[in-house]
Amino acid sequence: MCKFSFEPFANSIVGTWKGEGSGIFPTIKNFEFIEYLVFKKDEQRAIIHYEQRTWLKPSSSQKRRSSHWESGFISFENEEQFFMNNVHENGRMECLNLNKIKMSKDSYQLLFESRLIINDDRMQTSKRVWNFENGTLNYEMFMGTKTVKHQLHLRACLIREI
Repeated sequence: MCKFSFEPFANSIVGTWKGEGSGIFPTIKNFEFIEYLVFKKDEQRAIIHYEQRTWLKPSSSQKRRSSHWESGFISFENEEQFFMNNVHENGRMECLNLNKIKMSKDSYQLLFESRLIINDDRMQTSKRVWNFENGTLNYEMFMGTKTVKHQLHLRACLIREI
């Protein structure tokens, strides 16, 4: 296991990622989506900005439509605690701690866990697991609400565009 270094990590994820995923949760109908995720690095600070947009895949009853849009920052500046802060188009804001980084020569796995969620009384917890390996990002997002215990909500596979 190597020691985490911001520059190699940032350089390996900066760019546009595109792919598809699916969503499940007991209170909604299962769905599939198309996603674009863009990572940009601050040139002077250990911070990454990201923008994530998703569209529901077309079905026989409807055309492709916008589903989700969020933007945020992942900060590696404080060596004692890395974190992600983001805001969603519906006003929800999340603060997540980056609690674990596993890495090898060509891969990174990041585990983010919620510390604070505001402007959405329904959502109580969230967790994101990102796996970067050889130009592919596989991720899972878990959440818990007032009525449903913490469980898988989203899963996607994105490919980095060169």
